[in-house]
Amino acid sequence: MKRGLVFGKFLPLHRGHQLMIETALSQVDDLTIVVYDSRRPASERMPVELRLSWLGRLYPQAENILSLEDPLADDANADDPAYAEVYADGVAFLGRFDRVFSSEPGYERFAGLLGATHVLVDEARTLVPTSGTVIRSDPYAYRGWMDPLVYSSLIERVVFVGTESTGKSTLAKRMAEELSTLWTHEFGRELWEAQGLEGSFADHLKMALRQRQREDAAARHSRRYLFCDTNAWTTLHWSLRSYGTADARLHDLVDRTVADYTWFVCDNDFPWVQDGTREMAGEAADQFQQQQVRDLAQRGIPFVTLTGPVEQRVHQVKDALGVP
Repeated sequence: MKRGLVFGKFLPLHRGHQLMIETALSQVDDLTIVVYDSRRPASERMPVELRLSWLGRLYPQAENILSLEDPLADDANADDPAYAEVYADGVAFLGRFDRVFSSEPGYERFAGLLGATHVLVDEARTLVPTSGTVIRSDPYAYRGWMDPLVYSSLIERVVFVGTESTGKSTLAKRMAEELSTLWTHEFGRELWEAQGLEGSFADHLKMALRQRQREDAAARHSRRYLFCDTNAWTTLHWSLRSYGTADARLHDLVDRTVADYTWFVCDNDFPWVQDGTREMAGEAADQFQQQQVRDLAQRGIPFVTLTGPVEQRVHQVKDALGVP
């Protein structure tokens, strides 16, 4: 049984890393992947937990996928062969390795200290001519060098929620234009209109799943942000309002995804406009708004309340996101 080792920071995981991992999987029986927890600025957007999740989802066949604190994280020369002993000592508890895979000749000494053969993969970067440094300079431009799973996880999903006629669609579209990215339309509204303003209990799970699918597809080609006109959580509240209950799978979807968003609640201070599809005005709209706000608070989800006309709300969103 041959055992192999691949290691790195994976900031982010890209096609070059994947070539190395897949080469290793083709040559060894058991592969260990070590992710070094770096304190570099890039790790703020790509914490080690996220990097581990990429590897776990893409390479479930690996024997071990684990994080280790980088013993020389603050040393700019940590890749120097002189530090090979420090890193070799740090992985000794994992046992013997037969092969160590990397793209840098300088890791020959590290492999030797482990009693392993050093296998160089695409040293000249001819098969995958990129690097983490290049990709971090403009993730959108270089998104083709990342698996869609990786790239889409770097996109910040921004959702606008609130009762009817509070400007959610207008704001999602406007923010996408302002920041040169994409936004997702509300599938539930489209289905409702397509069915002649008729719906059923079962429609709510369908709407939530399709809405999430739209987001996942759009995230693959968004630039830094994806603006969402409602989400599955909104659909859950419509089901609760209409029927007093919701499908267990809808509850599960919401519980699994609520942490994926940056939340903005559109205040109910817009003039109510009946566009032929809306159901609530006055006290009913206020109650629905309050129901949503209470739920966010109970779930411990931070949110920003947007008030005033559209231009004011645009500035409030930008301020909250920290963009000019």
